[in-house]
Amino acid sequence: MKAGLLGRKLGHSLSPQIHKFFGDYEYRLYEKEPDEVEAFLRGGFAAGDFDFLNVTIPYKQTVFALCDELSPMAKKLDNVNFVTWTKDGKLRGDNTDAFGVERLIDSVGAGVRGRNCAILGAGGAAMTVKAVLEERGAKRVSFVRRGEVPAQDDQLIVNATPVGMWPHVDETRIDILQYVACETVLDLVYNPSPTRLVREALACGKTAADGMVMLIAQAYRAFELSGSSSSLIPHPSSLFLYGPPASGKSTWAKKIAAATGWKLVDLDAEIVKAEERSIPEIFAAGGEKGFRAIEKRELTRVCASETSAPQGQVVALGGGALLDDDCRRMAEAAGRVVVLDCDLETLKSRLTGGDRPLSADIAKLEALVVSRAAHYASFPRHMRM
Repeated sequence: MKAGLLGRKLGHSLSPQIHKFFGDYEYRLYEKEPDEVEAFLRGGFAAGDFDFLNVTIPYKQTVFALCDELSPMAKKLDNVNFVTWTKDGKLRGDNTDAFGVERLIDSVGAGVRGRNCAILGAGGAAMTVKAVLEERGAKRVSFVRRGEVPAQDDQLIVNATPVGMWPHVDETRIDILQYVACETVLDLVYNPSPTRLVREALACGKTAADGMVMLIAQAYRAFELSGSSSSLIPHPSSLFLYGPPASGKSTWAKKIAAATGWKLVDLDAEIVKAEERSIPEIFAAGGEKGFRAIEKRELTRVCASETSAPQGQVVALGGGALLDDDCRRMAEAAGRVVVLDCDLETLKSRLTGGDRPLSADIAKLEALVVSRAAHYASFPRHMRM
């Protein structure tokens, strides 16, 4: 299967990496000027260049007007961000944005009913956010256009503009410190993650999240709508995140679970729960050999229990969980393994403490990464963020 993202400027996009979580299909970025869009769509689909396309700014409403058929959701939102080619040669448009917005809201437990909400922007993404907020019972939903500011009594503020997106990472539409009544801030921008707006909101005690969960949710929904999920990832299934200590396995697992509704499993946490003692205590008592034996036992249980998660499960593995050949075969038979690649300097910067017994200091971390480099490289699926 072949797929991709259509937009005008896509240097910021992480979509090709995100889609690796769900399938081994080719996913490319297509930057087109406005006068190229229609010919690209119809010609590309007709020639079999791709099976589905995602669409981003500024072409969501452009593509909406070009579609021969529209899903109920696309009609409701007046814009399209997912396009397929029907068997009888027609462009069919759908929209996965609402699904993504809902997952993003749920990921932070944001209350909407009875609240005053402000949306920065008034484009296609903003209209989708408005529809979701109104459906969830918001008291008031206001668009905040360029040059305007939210009301002081707004309790939930959503940035639905590209402001703050890479490479202009220091830009922001508002000074969130001025909005005392605001409890929750959502930023649809996902690169960087977190954005400046989210960082500032968190710093002053507000609940906040960037658009990464929404991006993952959109990719997952597009994957499902493509009609190919049964052949690419049979459900129920397991997605295993693997890589060096501090490469982001637990963080990404939480985001993927929030975006997809899959069961979240952290193998280290499962070990602690089963043993009723911390990982450093397990190492102190039995050394690495003793720990690996327990880890293998818990991994066996997690792989065997995948059928109890009808929508699948995402599993954050320890940094050496698949060094054992039996463990590797078991994980690869149960689902798909994606290695999170991360440069050594970034790993060092993240290791500021915690209970990672094999990387208690920088020298040990460097030695560990070097010794396992060939092992990690031997896996076919990698994601570098």
